[in-house]
Amino acid sequence: MFIRPGLRHCYQRGAIALMLLMILGLGVAGAILAGFSYHALDLYREQQTQNVLAEAKKILLSEALSKRGNTVPVTRPGEFFCPDLNIPGEAAYGQSGLNGAACPGAAARVGRIPWRNYQAAELHDSSGEPLWMAVVDGFQERRNVPLNSDTAPAGANPWFYAAANNGAQALSDAADPVIVVIMAPGAALGGQNRSTAAQQRNPNNYLECNQLTMGGACLGAPNNYANYNATQGRFLNGPRLDANGSPVLNDRLITIRRSELLLPLEKRAAKDYQQLLNLWALQVVTGLGYLPNPASYADLGCADTAVVNSNGCTPSPAACRGHIPKSISLTGVGLLPVLPEYLVNPANRPATMASQAEWQNVLLEYDWLYRNRWEQMFFYAVANTANCPAPISLTLRNMQLPAGSVNAVMIGAGVAQTGQTRSVAADKIVLNNYLDPVTSYVVAPDINRRAWDAVPPQIDQYAKLGPADAGNDSFYYRITNQWIYAAKDRP
Repeated sequence: MFIRPGLRHCYQRGAIALMLLMILGLGVAGAILAGFSYHALDLYREQQTQNVLAEAKKILLSEALSKRGNTVPVTRPGEFFCPDLNIPGEAAYGQSGLNGAACPGAAARVGRIPWRNYQAAELHDSSGEPLWMAVVDGFQERRNVPLNSDTAPAGANPWFYAAANNGAQALSDAADPVIVVIMAPGAALGGQNRSTAAQQRNPNNYLECNQLTMGGACLGAPNNYANYNATQGRFLNGPRLDANGSPVLNDRLITIRRSELLLPLEKRAAKDYQQLLNLWALQVVTGLGYLPNPASYADLGCADTAVVNSNGCTPSPAACRGHIPKSISLTGVGLLPVLPEYLVNPANRPATMASQAEWQNVLLEYDWLYRNRWEQMFFYAVANTANCPAPISLTLRNMQLPAGSVNAVMIGAGVAQTGQTRSVAADKIVLNNYLDPVTSYVVAPDINRRAWDAVPPQIDQYAKLGPADAGNDSFYYRITNQWIYAAKDRP
């Protein structure tokens, strides 16, 4: 077929245009697919980092809550290992502190997670960097001070505060502050160098602040965040971009709040105390088959604020309601003379224990209670001792009780609420500074506070918190030899 030259050129131009359109379409499609691919990769990396942060939180919290009560050197259930100040390649890398040293100063409370101490594999964020941590003063390891529901940072050291979305979203509040921040540092940003040993020790080369310039002072509202500064104690979750869309903060963080540690820790203390009281009630010495008396609220040993010791806060024959006695005054481990009522007395060793040494090791597991002053955190009343026999009646209100008489009540105080002060010994003998009002029991909202703050007409009557009550007390009672937790009703 004959095609005129002009038409031939038209066909050729049309074919070329079609090919160009196809190429252009493929390019646009490729760009779109590449954009989706990059976005999917970013989402994957973000999720990977979030997963390892969550795993790290689980490891740190589980280890702190499961620490033994009898160890050498003495550890405190609830404390966290000091951050690792060693760097990759050093023999001590992965261990807490610098070559195993403690971390009393603020600079030593920020560092990498000491995975060897946690007996766990080192976790890395999606950039390949090991995770970092910061711990509030008072909750780090080997502090010779009690750790209980009253623990707070000493002096000018702050509770930690954390935020996200450039500070617009709070991740903590004053009622439930942060005690540990776990951080994924991400890839190095402009101005951060991680090559030399000195650079790898410097947290500024890994952690940023809420500033448009790297390494700024991070002071002055609203830019008062610094992820490498435990003295300031204000942490910001990334990302944060500058005016050009470049990252100036790429840290990701997860927090451990005070309630996440202290609520289960107080439950552990309550359970251990209940086991110890039940052991006392099983003593084989004639006439001692009952619970110990409370310690008197006036016993200054129960309000002690000095360095941990074993004096005072012992069962009082004159007290039917008061503090729970110090654990060591029940076990008697290390105390002389060895009194008949001490559990460590060979006459009180259960037949299931093969030796006195084995029995003593069991009792030593309760040492953490008195070393951390948990006796100050629990109110305790009894009705079945030789000095507090029936017909003293422990009456419980607002509860459906199983058959049987209540022979003991124990109330955990939790952290101090608004208006409660527990700083000095004079504070610690005021029951109102520990037990909360039960406003739902309208007949007597102060029902749990009547044990010794005043001579009450409703003595030995108690009630758990109702769903609308603002307090945080934990209520336990004992029927026969079984302790029962009366959980606060849900709203």
